[in-house]
Amino acid sequence: MIARPQRATVLRRAVRVTVAASVGFYPLLYGAGLPVAALYALFAPIAMGLLSVVPGSGPQRSSVMLRALPPALVLATLGTLLAVDTWAAVGGMLVIGFLLAFTAVAGPRPAGIAPGLQLFYILACFPPYAPDTLVERLAGLTAGALLLAACEILLPDPAAPSYRERLADALDEAARGAAPAGA
Repeated sequence: MIARPQRATVLRRAVRVTVAASVGFYPLLYGAGLPVAALYALFAPIAMGLLSVVPGSGPQRSSVMLRALPPALVLATLGTLLAVDTWAAVGGMLVIGFLLAFTAVAGPRPAGIAPGLQLFYILACFPPYAPDTLVERLAGLTAGALLLAACEILLPDPAAPSYRERLADALDEAARGAAPAGA
């Protein structure tokens, strides 16, 4: 079972992803009649918000997502173009996977968004080979990422205790544990 505070965090995250995905998917599919853009607008919040764990406050996560948008667009373009041949797509996957594995060196936020970036390449490599839908794919990905970034700011998590507060609480607990039983 997930502890109650973690459950609330997971629920808030799910709400943000659901709102961003729904607001991107339905208008693009039923309003604009763009099924490919709708698919990417649905997938972007899932990849960046649900399958990628980016630490920090809402504005910090939003900033990471916005900075990850250009590489995501490049990876979706690359995946679309390399999907012409299975071996080209596999080779691209090896290179992309290798490069993204080293994003952990840059810190926890880039490492957190890396799985989502890899998924943009993978989704674009799936058949059918359709380079003529590249503009729709990129538009949907952009819409989904921007909607998720907005949801991160508009529906934030409660403020986490600062490092000083957590350290003070830990020291208080240690002092209580070290105090004699009769005192």
